[in-house]
Amino acid sequence: MMDRTDKEDMLARWDDYGYATYGQLKLMDTVVTAKNNISLVHATLNWIAALEFSVDSVVEPFKDQVDTTKDDHVQAVKELNLGQCFVGKSLQYGVDFLDFRENLWLHSSSIVGGLLMLRETYQAVGVINPRFHEFDAPDQKLRTARGFLPDDTSYERVISVINVGNHWAAFLVDIPTKRCYLFDPLQLDSNIRIVKEEVLNVVEKVLGLTDQLQYEVLAGCTQRDGHSCGLWCLVVLELLLFGARPSSWNDYWSDTLYDVVGYLRLRFLRKVIDLQSHFTVAE
Repeated sequence: MMDRTDKEDMLARWDDYGYATYGQLKLMDTVVTAKNNISLVHATLNWIAALEFSVDSVVEPFKDQVDTTKDDHVQAVKELNLGQCFVGKSLQYGVDFLDFRENLWLHSSSIVGGLLMLRETYQAVGVINPRFHEFDAPDQKLRTARGFLPDDTSYERVISVINVGNHWAAFLVDIPTKRCYLFDPLQLDSNIRIVKEEVLNVVEKVLGLTDQLQYEVLAGCTQRDGHSCGLWCLVVLELLLFGARPSSWNDYWSDTLYDVVGYLRLRFLRKVIDLQSHFTVAE
């Protein structure tokens, strides 16, 4: 790469081609990105085609997609906007939602998509922006946490999932009862401490509940692999929103859910794709 004499217009040179302008390089990057994205779509379509699960293993509230045909799911994936879109001021990439397929680790965009889907599915639910945990400065944590306006007074429950070190853990704040439920798919005390500390130092302030919450750890689900932590966080949050509590967990939870991880991934993928139509497409 070299800089032209008087302009910040970077060039690249190939012996058998010559120089390429910055604009040409940007076009090449766009083409490569598009080809890579298309390959991810094909991988997702192949995964859907091969997916099998037992309907009897699915429990409420996750049964809403059991009768949806594979052709319908395939069409939804084909219509997914793979590019940039905005949720408020938060930039999302539609292609990242394809992380729900197979056994992939969910990245932030997929987690945010799942959380926003839950907000739209259940009443009076707010979302703390998961990315607040990435910052060190307290004021920046607070600003980021407020990104999806979780302090709306109409919200009765506020949820989020945070990255505690290449691993996702979750929490739900029940505002009327002033209780906070903490969940780590690995059931490690060290991860629970991280989540609790963030709720104490950031979330309580955002919600105006400083020193008012009681904390309870949810131990009724443990991940059985090294890559589905994000999925189980979303599953557990949905069960809590559906009405489950630690004292009544066995009335809602079934170990058969471990057998339908593929279906659960497909369900969240589809519901997030359906939600994308409400996002603002980036210019």
